[in-house]
Amino acid sequence: MIIGIYDFYDLVILEAEVPTGGEDPTPEYLDGEMLVFKNEDGYEEVGKIVYISKKSDKRDATKGGAKILRKTTAHDLQKFDAGRARGDEAVATCAKLAVKHGLDMQPFYGMNSFDGIRANVIFTAEDRVDFRELVKDLAKALQKQIHLKQIGPRDKAKITDGFGRCGRKFCCRGFLPKLESISMDMVRAQSLESKGSSKLSGACGKLLCCLKYEVEAYKDLKDNLPPMGSKVKLKKPFMGTHDSGAVVSLDVLNQNVKLYFGDREYATVSNDEIAKIIDKPISTAPKRAERSERAEKPEEPKEEPKKD
Repeated sequence: MIIGIYDFYDLVILEAEVPTGGEDPTPEYLDGEMLVFKNEDGYEEVGKIVYISKKSDKRDATKGGAKILRKTTAHDLQKFDAGRARGDEAVATCAKLAVKHGLDMQPFYGMNSFDGIRANVIFTAEDRVDFRELVKDLAKALQKQIHLKQIGPRDKAKITDGFGRCGRKFCCRGFLPKLESISMDMVRAQSLESKGSSKLSGACGKLLCCLKYEVEAYKDLKDNLPPMGSKVKLKKPFMGTHDSGAVVSLDVLNQNVKLYFGDREYATVSNDEIAKIIDKPISTAPKRAERSERAEKPEEPKEEPKKD
């Protein structure tokens, strides 16, 4: 049996194997219970059970090597709460020292180790921060070993938790094992670029994770439609007059195409009404290979005119 444990100190998911057999019965573990475990570095920490499985989850965010020691006692939880409170103090102290050193960084999460020797502070920043001098001052102020870690805004949202515009928990916090790249190509594939950045961005300020969920379905549906700018022939003339037109708009989900017939006449037809593509759109942009070749090829020196 494999148990996934969320480590409140390092903010990672660790896996531990529950020993079976022997004379002592194996204790029963429940999802959401708090445990004291030993990590792969040999330190004791407190964590929360996030899944119980018969085999390893094998997610990229998961590390192995943890060993379950016991379920938390009242004394363990008291030490854990004290470590969290000291972590909040470490965040406040770090923020003050950052201003003193002129560093543009925003500490937001802190946690003392279960043994009280180490302090972990996590922060965000626009650029890479040289915090070597800050660490020295912070170690003197807190009298602890300091671990400072910089993360991005999407990772911060995963740690802090919250609810998206859909009313559900952040996907990154709820079920996504790994934060994958979201690009504007996914937005364009779903014809959502006109929605505006405010509607396409999550609480982290980056593109919504859910933009990736349906993009492959949109691409498959879009492949059934004629490309934008192409000229198509209809199976039957529209209104008895127009039998061909240029594609000016696509309704991917409903599989409809908007055609321009000329003389400011437009019509929306079903994809089933299109017989064939007469002319494909012409791209005036150079191909990628051509652009690369032009960029690498140096300009030939101009020949100076000969003097008489």
